[in-house]
Amino acid sequence: MAVSNRVRAALTTTVLATAATGFLAACGTDEEQEQVAYCTNEDGEIVDDDYCDDDYRGPGAGLFFLYLGGFRPGLPVGTVLPRGGTRVDPRDTAARQRAGLPPTGRVSAGTRVTGGIGSGVGGSDSGSRSGVGAGS
Repeated sequence: MAVSNRVRAALTTTVLATAATGFLAACGTDEEQEQVAYCTNEDGEIVDDDYCDDDYRGPGAGLFFLYLGGFRPGLPVGTVLPRGGTRVDPRDTAARQRAGLPPTGRVSAGTRVTGGIGSGVGGSDSGSRSGVGAGS
C-alpha cells in the first residue's frame, strides 16, 4: 500500500507534536517536584534548625528529622506540618543526598529542594514517610 506524501507529512507532524508535548510535560515536572525542607520533631512540628545539623549531640538527638514536602517556605517554628511528606534522618548522609540536600551541615528552614522526592527517596530512608506533602 502506497502512502502519499501528504499523509506521510501529516503523520510526521502528529508524531513530532506528540513527542514535543511529552518532552515539555516532563520538563514541567521539575517545578512540580520542588519540595521544601524543615527540621521537625517526630510529631511533624517545626523546630529550630540546629536540631537537624548532622553533628547535633544535645538532648533528643536522633528524634529530629528533615521533613520534605510541598510546603510553603517561611513557616515559623511551632507549625505542625501535614502528613504526607518524607522524613530524612539528618545524620544519614546518603539519605540526605538522595533527597537533594547537602550531605552534611545545617539545612535552613524552608530550603527548596528539587528532584529528590519521587526519585526514590521515600521507601529506603529510616523513618521515612513517602508521598506528596500537603500544605500551602
